[in-house]
Amino acid sequence: MYKSKLYKKAPVLMQELLINIKALIYKVLRENYLYKNRLKELLKNTQLSREELTALNKKLLTEQIDYAKKHCDFYQSINSSKIEDFPVILKDNIKEMPGRFISNDKNIKYFFKSQTGGTTGKPLQLKANLMAIIEDHAQSSRQITWAGLQPSGKKLWLRADLIVPLDQSYAPFWRRNIVDNMLMMSVYHINANTVAQYVDKINSYKPELIQAYPSSICLLAQLIDSSEHKIETPINAIILSSESFTKEESSLIERVFNSKVYSWYGLSERVATVGTCNQGYQHLIEDYGYYEFDQNNQLLATGFHNKAMPLIRYNTGDEFIDVDLNYEPCLCGLPFKKVGGIKGRTGDYLVASNGNKVTIFNHIPKEVTGLIELQLEQTHKLKLIAKVVVGSNFNMTSNAQLIKNVKHYLGQDMEVEVITVDRISRTKSGKFRQVIYSVEP
Repeated sequence: MYKSKLYKKAPVLMQELLINIKALIYKVLRENYLYKNRLKELLKNTQLSREELTALNKKLLTEQIDYAKKHCDFYQSINSSKIEDFPVILKDNIKEMPGRFISNDKNIKYFFKSQTGGTTGKPLQLKANLMAIIEDHAQSSRQITWAGLQPSGKKLWLRADLIVPLDQSYAPFWRRNIVDNMLMMSVYHINANTVAQYVDKINSYKPELIQAYPSSICLLAQLIDSSEHKIETPINAIILSSESFTKEESSLIERVFNSKVYSWYGLSERVATVGTCNQGYQHLIEDYGYYEFDQNNQLLATGFHNKAMPLIRYNTGDEFIDVDLNYEPCLCGLPFKKVGGIKGRTGDYLVASNGNKVTIFNHIPKEVTGLIELQLEQTHKLKLIAKVVVGSNFNMTSNAQLIKNVKHYLGQDMEVEVITVDRISRTKSGKFRQVIYSVEP
């Protein structure tokens, strides 16, 4: 919606109307009686003993394995119901044969399409049923209650949505989402020249909760910290998701916003979630999925709730630290196992043609047919090289769509050169960098 000419050319009030219509549709789908009942169940699950939760986890795992064997072509040849007898699934397996993982269940009336964010440069096309979407929303709502708040409370949104056209250089840099009781702020317009306006709006709006990408709120915190402006309104909690962040960044955010930071980990593949309790510890959410760890501490996850595309022993590629394999009770009283954290990519950015730092890139690979892997390197303030590894179905339309996406998020003045390569090099530690900023100061 935000990319459409109608939205970009519309006045602010019309843009807010469109945002609220979209939010209302989502609310009808996600917050019906099924959601309310599920949230009640999830809250009850937090009161289970460890033994009761383990039994529930085993039951849900058995049900999902049986369902997958019955309805998904990929699993029908496996003559076992033991999880260890199932192969580990990689992202490439799904890319090569997506149809074999999609359910043939006639009871699923509609498949919702989604896509991974592409933080590794490899977006994945996925499908979900309505109950899987409701489950994710209910799980997110439970995390809000762990922060001591109600899901319906007053929220501030600092995520990837391009709610304010990139070429807009004047306030307001936010839009009201009345349906969700939320103020949505543009993360693409945060800079030294606009920080005062952001601070003034936050102070006047008085949110109870901030939901943000770590890189976005960290940038805002750094700008506030280096200015004479201050966050004066009390904020009860900040929930960060979709990116990793360091302890130093968390401390900066907590100090500048005078609020406690909670981490929420989830995947578009709908196989795993990790939440943060009221004592600040991270927990594997074991009424959402079954979790194993390989020799490198990478998470192999089996989601319980997506019947449209059930994935068993999916290698998330995410490496965890300090995994509590034997379960040690937490001070919070939750029956879930603890983890120390998740290793991930931090600190990468590009600079848009208007001079603003951009730290979110998960929308750029979307709708680019045949794209296997993508790396963006900015070599000049108005020049960007897009290195791509492509499949046989990547064509001129794909190339044009990629350039269009880059310009949409980094500015129409940005010159984009697409270079096809056989392989994109890794760092010395073997990590993939999605973006590289190499402009000489």
